[in-house]
Amino acid sequence: MRVLPDINALSIQLVDDHPGHEYVVNELVPALEGERTLLMFGYLPLRVQWVLEDMGFGTVAARNAVSSLLQYPMESTTVDQQTVLDAYEISAEKNHDVYDCFYIALARQADADRLVTTDRDFEQLCADEPFEYANPVPETVLSEFHSVST
Repeated sequence: MRVLPDINALSIQLVDDHPGHEYVVNELVPALEGERTLLMFGYLPLRVQWVLEDMGFGTVAARNAVSSLLQYPMESTTVDQQTVLDAYEISAEKNHDVYDCFYIALARQADADRLVTTDRDFEQLCADEPFEYANPVPETVLSEFHSVST
């Protein structure tokens, strides 16, 4: 199984006391342990560090967390001009923001089986896609996310 996590899922996976941590971990750990293929693209680790710092982690702690994550097995997927153009096309087609649609374009390109996110918008976005949407965090816990800055 080929798993593409979004920025929020990866960030939450690194924050032990985040309300969604235990749920995201259950979804991503099999990929981190090599039982599944974790898909990663170019600048995603850099954005994860930014999210961690925005949540209040110091630069060194955030860098160490991301560096630790990068030691796990993963498949790097290339983002090229066509990926970005596809994201814009999907955005127009689905009348949705291009950033979320970028993940749709990337999942298609990388032949992902599952897109893991905590963003509820993806359920509808992924409805007619060749991969499944997975938001492992229960609705009751998602409502707690406003108390955590992401």
